[in-house]
Amino acid sequence: MELGVAYDGSYVFGVRRQRPETLRAEPVQLGEVGRVIEHQAHRVLVIERPAALPACRQVGVDLCLCRLVEIGQIESVAVDAVTDADHVPSRVIVRYRLARSLFDMNTLTQLYGVRNGLDVDNLDVTTDEEIDTFLTQARKGRGPLDPGPQYDLRANSAWLYTRPDFAKLHMRVLDGWRTIGVDPIIAASSFANLHTYINQAWEVGIENCTRGLQLRGVTRAQLLECIMHAQMSGGMRGLECVFRALGVVLTQWVDRPEPAEWPDGWAPDMAPFYCGLDPTTKELTDQDKRNIVEWYERTINWIPPRVEFLAKHEPRSLKSTRARWEGCFRGALPKQMMPYFMLRHNTVTGNPGGLREAVLLAKAWGITHNYIVNTIVQGAYYFTGMERLDMVAEAVGDVL
Repeated sequence: MELGVAYDGSYVFGVRRQRPETLRAEPVQLGEVGRVIEHQAHRVLVIERPAALPACRQVGVDLCLCRLVEIGQIESVAVDAVTDADHVPSRVIVRYRLARSLFDMNTLTQLYGVRNGLDVDNLDVTTDEEIDTFLTQARKGRGPLDPGPQYDLRANSAWLYTRPDFAKLHMRVLDGWRTIGVDPIIAASSFANLHTYINQAWEVGIENCTRGLQLRGVTRAQLLECIMHAQMSGGMRGLECVFRALGVVLTQWVDRPEPAEWPDGWAPDMAPFYCGLDPTTKELTDQDKRNIVEWYERTINWIPPRVEFLAKHEPRSLKSTRARWEGCFRGALPKQMMPYFMLRHNTVTGNPGGLREAVLLAKAWGITHNYIVNTIVQGAYYFTGMERLDMVAEAVGDVL
């Protein structure tokens, strides 16, 4: 293999040549500026920019690349694939059209890199090879014989084959979440998404998230605590969907020997849940009410308005629903998962009072700021649109 440099009067290209018989084409053919610069090179790298780019014209370059990032992460370029029948490369070839007003060597810094086979820095070029790599990983990520819905494969196909640039913009958002110090079991959002899918009665999502959680080492008991929490808002409709999606899965569940990895300080602890209800009577006693009120004052220094409302108008419901809330967890999940589920649910439903309670309880039970905010942001991003954060700012901006 020989290294050569070809200069066309305005651009300098570094060309790594291969033998013609290897590429099944002539090694290098360069034309003048303003016309397509054609070659059959293994790699081409723009190594110098002229003082002024050609006016009113574009320069096209066919690049035979091992992977797109070798040429330098040029974001703002228009691209189409080379499909000429007589153009036979050894690897995937793409055509870059470098417009005068857009080309800037300052944009050559790699920011996002490759994610699951996709060059996330390059919004303008997405090759079939990139798409194939991404979708193969989606198909085989949980094992080639996994019987799950794998909607990750189907949903991502919808935009990778139509608007791959927008898919890559989505992945840039996910990249930001990986850099804020949130552990994978929370950053992946499978628990929170499962909770939301139960409330939304979406069976495909319920099964998909459940299988992902099983791979992360979540136990059957931990999964059931999540399901029971979701039932408190999803009702019997949610349970019917859980039955249809997970009936077989739950009966055949096998806990993995490696336990799930939780953030530092997250651990089961049931004592803080209990306020001291009298179990010998259905009625809300005066002491029961005082205990509920004092629990809120002691724990989050705020009393949700529903407490006084129910105590006045339907006291038995205040006591019974409080007892159900306390009994949702049984010591399998970390206690922090209770406010975590509350953060997601009240963000999605747009309940400012519920969200305020969730934030205060999350802080009281040791969830750090980055986890609280990211849980809220993910809920808005995936299910409502970022406009939901206007409500969030008004409801909890003063306590974050």
